[in-house]
Amino acid sequence: MSSNIESAEPGSVASTESGSGAPTRTYEQRRRRAIASAWAGFGVDSFSIYVVSTALLPAMGYFQANLSPDQLSIFVGMTLAATLVGRPLGALIFGHFADTIGRRRIGSITIYGFGAISLLMACLPGAEAIGGTLATALLIGLRFVEGIFLGGEYTAATPLALEYAPPGRRGFIAGCIQCSASVGPFVVAILVTIVLLFAPNAGLHSPYVQWGWRIPFVIGAILAFIVAFYLRRQVEDSEIFKQTEPAKAPLAKMLKGKSGRAFIQAYLIMTGVFIASNMNISVLPQLLLKNKGFTASDLAHTQLIVAAPSVAAYIVFAWLGDKIGRKRSLYIAGALTIFVAPVTLTLVAKGAVHGWGTLTLLACITGFSIIGPFGVVPAYINERFTTAVRSSGWGVAYSTAVVVPSFFAYYQIWLSHLVPAVYTAGILAALGGVIILIATRSGPETRGIDLHALEKQAAAI
Repeated sequence: MSSNIESAEPGSVASTESGSGAPTRTYEQRRRRAIASAWAGFGVDSFSIYVVSTALLPAMGYFQANLSPDQLSIFVGMTLAATLVGRPLGALIFGHFADTIGRRRIGSITIYGFGAISLLMACLPGAEAIGGTLATALLIGLRFVEGIFLGGEYTAATPLALEYAPPGRRGFIAGCIQCSASVGPFVVAILVTIVLLFAPNAGLHSPYVQWGWRIPFVIGAILAFIVAFYLRRQVEDSEIFKQTEPAKAPLAKMLKGKSGRAFIQAYLIMTGVFIASNMNISVLPQLLLKNKGFTASDLAHTQLIVAAPSVAAYIVFAWLGDKIGRKRSLYIAGALTIFVAPVTLTLVAKGAVHGWGTLTLLACITGFSIIGPFGVVPAYINERFTTAVRSSGWGVAYSTAVVVPSFFAYYQIWLSHLVPAVYTAGILAALGGVIILIATRSGPETRGIDLHALEKQAAAI
């Protein structure tokens, strides 16, 4: 490894471009572009994930008519599970190439990929045209392929942005990038609200069910293509990546020694995070719609409001990670998930409260209490891996951890044999919080770590 890296101070690989010890104007522009592209990429990524649970949920009868509420819940769970199961495969494939040929190139390829799949989904025929079985198979199949590209996007853009970020603000920047996960559902909710104004949802043959739901998918594809084009043309790989010798087999190297232990910890943390977040992403909207008088339009309006506390949760806990440490911030966020989210989820599930305002308030509290860990984990997990395996470590840990939680609908069914069904979402949220706390305790603190010094330590081993 070159001497200028070995002697670098935080953020200083680029600072040597000016010879002044301070980042040059050119470097600051590159940093801003990398962070902006990561934010936008994660935003269109989350748009693609949430569009089913918000835009397509009221129109599921288009693919499978006459579903009972319980059957609808399982069907929605299957479409989400297909996406989440595809993500680990994408992380394995694209993580390797992000570590070997570059974050920028792989980021743009993957975003183009899931944008194209979103466009194909907008063209899908329904059960009346080709039968329920084939219509469902096409929907779930495309969601699986989309999951592969979504898993690949995680491996590239966030590590690229955090390699540019200064150590003292890395957590906050990571949280700002991650908060775009709430921008996705916010934009979807706006689109659904607008579409419902001129394409009402009033049964199988209503305008929304027949064609209105397609509009958010088409717009999502356009947004993805714009972001991918920008990433490809305006963003460069970080200097630390350019000057790091690529590993021939990043995945194999990542699973050995310290990186291997870091991977296990990251996998467990993310498993807990996803168990809890699925209760917020997929189960909560279904619970809201089961409340008497709560409509698809009400859900879209609730999603608009919920976006604000969700974004706040990302940024608050990311900021805490920079101020008091990544682990302490995760401890606080995990405790909220254990003690607050189960209460609000159970109140919504029981139908114990009434009115759009009260239900929306409970949704806001649920989101804030569950989303906090997401603000901390991007910086924490990326700081646990060296540059040569960072995309593989971050992407594979993040994406493989979604597999077990993705079958949450079946866990709820099993739990319902032990306790009343209204308690199952709260129990799973609390379980996720417990896993977060246990896994966090097993690893070191990384706040303020110098990635260049991390490279020196790795080279010395």
